[in-house]
Amino acid sequence: MLRIYRAESYASLQEFKSALDELNAVTAKMPNWPEVYFRRATILNNAGSVEDALKVFLHCLSLDEGFVLAKVEAKKILHNLLSPENISETLKESALNTSYVRNKQLKHSSASEMEESYDCLQLTPVSVLEEPQVILDIGGNLQRAQSANSLDSVEKDAKDNVLKRVSSEPLLSGQEKETPKRNDTFSITCGIVPENLVDVTDFECSLCLRLFFHPVTTPCGHTFCKKCLQRCLDHAPECPLCKENLTEFLARGEYSTTRLLEDLILKYLPTELSERKRINDEEIAELSSLTRNVPIFVCTLAYPTVPCPLHVFEPRYRLMIRRSIETGTKQFGMCVHDPQNGFADYGCLLYIRNLDYLPDGRSVVDTIGLKRFQVIRRGMKDGYCTADIEDLEDIKVKDEGEMRKLQELHNIVYNQACSWFQSLRNKFHSQILQYFGPMPEKEENLQETADGPAWCWWLLAVLPVDPKYQLSVLSMRSLRERLIKIQAILTYFSRDQRPNN
Repeated sequence: MLRIYRAESYASLQEFKSALDELNAVTAKMPNWPEVYFRRATILNNAGSVEDALKVFLHCLSLDEGFVLAKVEAKKILHNLLSPENISETLKESALNTSYVRNKQLKHSSASEMEESYDCLQLTPVSVLEEPQVILDIGGNLQRAQSANSLDSVEKDAKDNVLKRVSSEPLLSGQEKETPKRNDTFSITCGIVPENLVDVTDFECSLCLRLFFHPVTTPCGHTFCKKCLQRCLDHAPECPLCKENLTEFLARGEYSTTRLLEDLILKYLPTELSERKRINDEEIAELSSLTRNVPIFVCTLAYPTVPCPLHVFEPRYRLMIRRSIETGTKQFGMCVHDPQNGFADYGCLLYIRNLDYLPDGRSVVDTIGLKRFQVIRRGMKDGYCTADIEDLEDIKVKDEGEMRKLQELHNIVYNQACSWFQSLRNKFHSQILQYFGPMPEKEENLQETADGPAWCWWLLAVLPVDPKYQLSVLSMRSLRERLIKIQAILTYFSRDQRPNN
């Protein structure tokens, strides 16, 4: 007890090194006495060695879990260490402790300054730094204890690096310079936590109420599944919990996974994570079908081989486009609106060639038509329409005589279409070329594709015709009937066609 009183006296005189020496002598004789560790942690805390003090407080609690004062002090330190202000300062200090900055500082330091920094680092006894790391359930917050442990490890490594640089001697000519190994990946090591302290509900997303899958943490500190957060930001650029504005976060478009949380789930909840992945894979497989529950964009008419640029701003269609990308199909259906059934019975599958996101979450999607389809059954999923579909293909002409007549009709209508397009005003001509591209060339084999010649669909897209009339042509399975319809339209527009400017 005399040494303890002497240590208290040294501490009151701000002679912390002498106080710690007295307490070290006590712990050497009584290594399992919690009281002496509590007093040593208190002195370290007063001396400014907060991380070392936290470690000794935790060691004290490992010897006596009911030590109330040690619990209170440990909670205070954890609260201060993990507050947003202190975390920001820690990150700044980590940046300043890089090898480049340390080298630059050491070059301008004198020998006396080096010795002084070395003495300051030796303030904490080696026995304190070598205490076993114990993680307890203080206040039920597992993540805070692990984060404090990680901060302590980082600071210890930084101190060791500085000591090595300060005490290093000039190399002789025959010696080789040791090149330090560089860690390309940042890893966080955690102590062993008893399984009974890990509760799966602590790792659940507050939106889907399931285990975190690709967890993303917002600037305000709340964590959600990546897909859950994206769906919420489709509706409003704010945090789903605290309503903090996330406009800048949305504009960056970076949904970086919270690696610490992901590693903890992988380590302590492997069974639950495997089940979560299995459910996600089943959902992706269901969304990947191109015949059942195909997503339908209800907007305008689209045609095979014809570009169809889209401006997507509605939350339901943002979700639909994102899912089309995630599944890898990059396809969805396009149908025109129908007042009775919601959307028409016929449409065209579109393929996403390019996708550009705008800062506010909207997107410009460059698509092109793939093939026609017929709707078999309608449905709804998460706000957007879906449908079971089947391909719509032209009926092949097998008779040679009929094929010759079809070829003659095709050539006549194609030449008529070229004449009409060339007779357009320069203004309209350039706009069509910019939006739809040039008119496709005439094809040798009329029945090579299931949808017939590409120029027919290009012409149908540029002609100013009523959508109902265009839909009737889109639904035709006879190339001959389609050519007759197009010929009638061209004849009508050619009667009052004005000459070029």
